[in-house]
Amino acid sequence: MKTIFILIAFVLEGGFCVAQPLIQVEKQSFVNVGKAGYFWQDTLKTTSFEKVAQLKAEDFSKGRSAIFNGGSSGKVWWMKLRFTENSPTTPYLFIDYANIDTINVFYRDESGRVNQINAGMFNLKENDNILGTGFVFPLKQVKTPVGEVYVRMRAMNTLLVPVKLVTESVLNHGLFKAHSVQPIYIGIALMIVIFHVFMFAVTRSKLFALYIARIILLYFIVMVCYLQGYGLLLGVPIARFILVHAHFFIAVGYLVTILFNSYFLKLKRQLPQLDKFFKALMFGWGLILICSLWDARILTNILTHVLFLFTSLLFLFSSVKVIIVRGYAKNNPLIWCYVLGWIPVAVASIYLVFCLSRFIPFQSYSYNLLSLAGIIEGILISLGLYGQRLRLLTRHNAHFRKQRILLQEQVEGYRKQLDATKEKVHEPLSLKALIELAHSGDPSFMKRFNETEPVFIEKLLQIAPQLLPAELVLCAYIRLNFDTKEIARSCKLSVRAVESRKYRIRKKLGIDSETNVHSWMSAIAKTS
Repeated sequence: MKTIFILIAFVLEGGFCVAQPLIQVEKQSFVNVGKAGYFWQDTLKTTSFEKVAQLKAEDFSKGRSAIFNGGSSGKVWWMKLRFTENSPTTPYLFIDYANIDTINVFYRDESGRVNQINAGMFNLKENDNILGTGFVFPLKQVKTPVGEVYVRMRAMNTLLVPVKLVTESVLNHGLFKAHSVQPIYIGIALMIVIFHVFMFAVTRSKLFALYIARIILLYFIVMVCYLQGYGLLLGVPIARFILVHAHFFIAVGYLVTILFNSYFLKLKRQLPQLDKFFKALMFGWGLILICSLWDARILTNILTHVLFLFTSLLFLFSSVKVIIVRGYAKNNPLIWCYVLGWIPVAVASIYLVFCLSRFIPFQSYSYNLLSLAGIIEGILISLGLYGQRLRLLTRHNAHFRKQRILLQEQVEGYRKQLDATKEKVHEPLSLKALIELAHSGDPSFMKRFNETEPVFIEKLLQIAPQLLPAELVLCAYIRLNFDTKEIARSCKLSVRAVESRKYRIRKKLGIDSETNVHSWMSAIAKTS
């Protein structure tokens, strides 16, 4: 009995290995069929289609997720799909990912002849038709009743293969539905850029300039043109350039973002130890930047995954530490949006790194996850920046109000002092005695000057209430026709300090540079 069970299990296992899933093209919706595919790694990277077609079913590994992840080390993979289709129907193989270096599609037609279609980013020619942001392959006159298609794929960057096998009507409808949301994301991102450009033009703050650079580099170039393949719409040479130098743009984008986060949170003052750690991360991103220029893509793939995860998590940690724990947003709740903005980025980074590392299977929605996280981050970070500007304006306004109150109190106190001196009857000094008192630097000089010239100071304060007591003393010396050196000697000041005070007095009283200040003071004394 035990032997019978073993034989039955062996037969069943062999049956599962041989019986690959059949995809019914007419009943297939616009979904990825990675789980229905079988994959084989070409370690030699030169194996021909004839040899691959002769491999046994057990030589292939069954697809584990809807989207196949071939790693980031430039390996060559073969994918095998088996399908059935009605004779009047033309099946279409659609690979919804443009960043594959080379794609070679092989299938046999009804006469047994091998058909080969070459595509991929580095196999495109100027007259090739590119459908959306992926590659479409019409499989005409496939051998029936069961057709087989083999796809040879290679990418020096991450090899992700979302593949669909559908009819033409399903393909057209699915493409329209799948890509209709992308213009909405791009439109929102453009509005965020316009907002930051406007704020930079108004405030001239480098924070807005740095965030504009982040959006352009990491969203428009990396996510839209590179990850989603829209760079093909700009032309094949541009798309290839972005593909080859993708890690360069990623590295520059994150260097800019680290500077932005450090300036926003003032990490050098708030968290000096963490600021040093961010400088170490900048060194790491700089290393990726240099390696990307040498086209060392296998090395930069690994470093990018690691630094992408750590940098995103540290952005969230530093914002929580400064804004929440240290109360940076105490007087303006909008700054809390800065913390919330890094949460979707951190979650998406953890998820994507685990997917790319094959700890989690890659799903269809994984592509849009990073775009959605980027849009949410852009909106919330923009609100946080706006809240910070409001906080700074509030602090400046409070400072100016305090200064104005102190100045008003000083002016009122001096006016009361003048009123009190008016009530007292003092015998005025002669001009000669007043000049001698000024030369000696006597503390009672201003009091005796007010007795001699009772309306002069009041007239000056009517013209410029913001004049300070020290400036009024200087006006009194000018009224007595003292030159700059005499004033400096009597008041124990430097000549430069006296000249600076003279300049401020001219500005407050509205005396132009061509008018003699001594003559102007004499004229004021006569009118008073």
